[in-house]
Parts: sequence; C-alpha cells; structure tokens
Amino acid sequence: MIRVSDLLRRPLVSLPETATIREVATELAKNRVGLAVLTARNNPKKPVAVVSERDILKAVAQRLDLDGPATSIANSPITVMDTDPVRVAAEKMRQHNIRHVVVVNKNGELVGVLSIRDICFERAILMELASTEVPATP
Repeated sequence: MIRVSDLLRRPLVSLPETATIREVATELAKNRVGLAVLTARNNPKKPVAVVSERDILKAVAQRLDLDGPATSIANSPITVMDTDPVRVAAEKMRQHNIRHVVVVNKNGELVGVLSIRDICFERAILMELASTEVPATP
C-alpha cells in the first residue's frame, strides 16, 4: 500500500497567518506550487488555513488590496494523515473538488502538501486506485 508520505516530494510553502495576499502570491510563484499553508502565529507547525493560486486569481479579479491579509481569501485546510493510504487523499480531493490536501502527522503537525499532480504522475498509484472499490454515491 502506498502511503501519502511516500509522495511528498515538492517543497512545502507555509507562511504565518499574518501574511499578505502579495506575500503568498510571491511564494507560490517562487516555489512553482499551487497552494500555500497559513500557520498559527505561535506555532509554525499548526496549519490554520490555505490559499491556492485560484484564490489569488480571484483576489486580483475582484481588485482586492494585495497588501491585505491573506486570511481574507483563505479556506479551511482539508487534511490527511501522512500514514493514510493515497486513496484517502484522492477521495478527499474528489469529495471537496480540490487539487491539494494538507498532510499532517499524528500530532496534527504540518508535514507537507499533496497535490493531484503528485498522484496522477505515479503509475503504481493509479493502478492501486483503479483496483480499489469505489463506494456508491447517494
């Protein structure tokens, strides 16, 4: 079984929850990733929100002040455990119609971010997901 932690290869972009929209956009562009995790002021290992490249695009389209707080455009993180099977992450992405999940350890501490790209480019993962029975949707 392939676990979420087996796929964490890309750099984690995290900023304190006090970051501005511009600071988040700069870090996303610099690191060439699609999601930044905002962490608690007093604990850089505690994820409190996420900002995606789509959130940044919407902020620009709405002409928001890019020097305003990133929390104004942020969403609650959807998390998975680093020990979870990859299928758990894939299912959460499907359920929530998102492209990234935040990965935490058993203590709830930030470990990384898993993207749909990380899953789709691994043949072994696709084979494992294909062999997993999909629950019926109501």
